[in-house]
Amino acid sequence: MALLYRTWFGFSGWLAAVVLWLVLFQGQVLWWQPAALWALFALLWLITRKLGAHPGALPFTAALVFLGWIFLTRLDPHLAQGHFQGVLLGSGFYLLGLLVPVCQLPLRRLWAWAALSLLAITLIWGETAGGARAWLTVAGVRFQPVELAKIFFILYLGKHLAPGTSLWELAFFLASFCLLLAWQRDLGPAALVFLVFIWLSLRQAFSWYKLAGFLAALGAGFAAGAYLFPHVQTRVLAWLRPWDYLGSKGYQVLQGLFALNSGGLVGQGLGEGLVQVIPHGHTDYILAIIGEELGFLGTAALLLCYLGLAFWAARILQDLTGGEQLTGLGLTLLLHLQVFLVAGGILRFLPFTGLTLPFVSYGTTSLVAQFGMLGLVAGLSRGGEG
Repeated sequence: MALLYRTWFGFSGWLAAVVLWLVLFQGQVLWWQPAALWALFALLWLITRKLGAHPGALPFTAALVFLGWIFLTRLDPHLAQGHFQGVLLGSGFYLLGLLVPVCQLPLRRLWAWAALSLLAITLIWGETAGGARAWLTVAGVRFQPVELAKIFFILYLGKHLAPGTSLWELAFFLASFCLLLAWQRDLGPAALVFLVFIWLSLRQAFSWYKLAGFLAALGAGFAAGAYLFPHVQTRVLAWLRPWDYLGSKGYQVLQGLFALNSGGLVGQGLGEGLVQVIPHGHTDYILAIIGEELGFLGTAALLLCYLGLAFWAARILQDLTGGEQLTGLGLTLLLHLQVFLVAGGILRFLPFTGLTLPFVSYGTTSLVAQFGMLGLVAGLSRGGEG
């Protein structure tokens, strides 16, 4: 715990220096936003400790959130304002997850039906953006229901993946979830949830035949998506042959690789990158922008924050059993496999999925969902060492 306190105060000094740089050299006047966020995270720390939960995720989350705010400020102060508001809203969902024992509620099928209902409503009344029908507007508020649907489905899996449960029921809900997302042409979340399902299922009962079957299903789904959906074909071609489509499909991929390469070991320096040449830099490709300005060392430090979150969750999960442990593991995987898919897509190890970088990219709905997941996992540690 003493190490966490020293890390927190060291991070606070770094944050103050960066904000001073933004005010003096970039002309930014939104210095009060990081100050308010610092106070918010300190308050969340105190509340988490008071409730007997482990607050170790908050310093890592704060570092990711502040890094996102800094780079969104570089791109457009209005984006930073949206990021700030998303964190405020997300902190409420963190507290909700912390206080309400959601993982203990006997609502197994209700979670699955809630996830499917959100996707079905989006399919009927949703709005299309970026090739996917993934947005919904209610009372003037525009959000992505799939971010909440993913959490609901993981809560279902955590309850259902236990010995003696119905495989037909699981197959029905999983197939329905993936097919609804495919119908919306939003295949990134479908792939993410299916990967989490594979991990949880193999953890429960490993079999090489089962693994082969899962990989075959994943490959068949990928091939079907590339065959049926033009935007998936575009991403596959941009992944396999970006140089052949330098001025069109491959432009974003290549600009991201150029940015990472120009960053080198220590980066071009904060404020010195060519941030405007990368399409969707505030959402899909913010990791490439960070890599250009902070270099390999800065990017490695960013990824170490996610590793820290993983170790924090592992410490909590080792004291749990049964459905609670599976649910906590599923939520942890949902966050970290998304980081893997984003980084793999930017580095061209994998086809790009269009997912956001957790806690860093711009996106209010994703921020709220990610804070809610942290709250749920932290809530599982209540009554522990704190």
